[in-house]
Amino acid sequence: MKKLLIVFVLLLLLGGGGGGAAWWYYFRTPDIAEDEGPAVPQLSQIELETIPITVVRNGKPTYQFFFRIVLMFDDPMKMEMVQYNLPAVYDAVTTELHQLLGRKQVEQAGFEEPLIRQRLDKAVRARVGQDKIYKVSIRAMERMDLK
Repeated sequence: MKKLLIVFVLLLLLGGGGGGAAWWYYFRTPDIAEDEGPAVPQLSQIELETIPITVVRNGKPTYQFFFRIVLMFDDPMKMEMVQYNLPAVYDAVTTELHQLLGRKQVEQAGFEEPLIRQRLDKAVRARVGQDKIYKVSIRAMERMDLK
């Protein structure tokens, strides 16, 4: 009888410990404060004027592109600093688009938007600084065939 009582107490302790552990890890709600989540940046943006780009092949215009570029910022102070350099940014974007769209391999790949966005992001960051721009986005990219 004494052995049976010891076995019963051991099973009760092991079952209670296992049940407590299951409740602690699986069934209870975690005590995480709502304020401790990752901070979402407050985004602001500047939209550049429509940028027309003409692609010339063999001395004749082949394609006409119209781009609507948006610069996104995670801090309003950064946006104000870049607004003073907006003509330089516009020049960098226009130059990069003329260089990129004039290449035959870009035309053969179908003028892929991710490649264009990546190159524009790199050009703008080089012009105004790496940490001032959150993201460069292409709002619209229209293409007209002039053949």
